[in-house]
Amino acid sequence: MKRILFDYIIRNKKNFITIIVIFCIGIAGGIIFINNSTDIQIGEINNYVGNLVNNIKNAENVNRLNLLGVSLKQNIFFILLIWFLGCTIIGGIFIYIAVIYKGFAIGYTISSIIAVLGVKGGTIFAVAGLLLQNLIFLPAFFLIAENRSKII
Repeated sequence: MKRILFDYIIRNKKNFITIIVIFCIGIAGGIIFINNSTDIQIGEINNYVGNLVNNIKNAENVNRLNLLGVSLKQNIFFILLIWFLGCTIIGGIFIYIAVIYKGFAIGYTISSIIAVLGVKGGTIFAVAGLLLQNLIFLPAFFLIAENRSKII
């Protein structure tokens, strides 16, 4: 299975590189957006991230299955949307927009967490909160987005 996937990636490396570059442009856009925020926006981000961290610290009974279900529903909906767009002729451009959106969301989230919690604490929090959830989602997302980009 690994060999088949590796061969597929090698055969389609141009499309994967395109998808990854578009994704990185989205990440850069999210970072630039945070860096160019006004003081009022920075204050709102500080309040939001601060409340999030406090809620996580004070949470006694976290229903992990419920959180997993919500996360799966959101991610599966996004993947199905990309798949549906890939089935349409005009949907190809929207797939690239979705890749930029996902990159922007990740870049915005990571940079806002680091801006509020500092480099050390923000990096640890971002890795713990985002790495695990995107470890499976992003490769699946890239595979589906790449599949459609071959048709365009």
